[in-house]
Amino acid sequence: MEQYNVLIFPSAQSDLRDIVDYLNTLSSDAAIQYYDLIIEKIKILTTMPERCPLAKDTRLRLRGYRTMIVNNYIVFYVINKKNIEIRRILYARRQYKDLL
Repeated sequence: MEQYNVLIFPSAQSDLRDIVDYLNTLSSDAAIQYYDLIIEKIKILTTMPERCPLAKDTRLRLRGYRTMIVNNYIVFYVINKKNIEIRRILYARRQYKDLL
């Protein structure tokens, strides 16, 4: 089975930090668990990254964005040759179209 490299863009790293910081104000255990869950789901993309659908938004879909739902968050990524580029990790209810 084909393996892909995962590249987490600085914007997505910042998003992940913000998520953990916010959750840490509620519960440090929840923050750690959420971080682990998101990273675990991202690692799954190293094989069969096409398993997740293209973005619903036409503009994003035309740019190759795919989405993976992780509880209340959406991981936005693009497949670029042998790389999975994690571009953003955003709260699902957020108006994200202008952020991508």
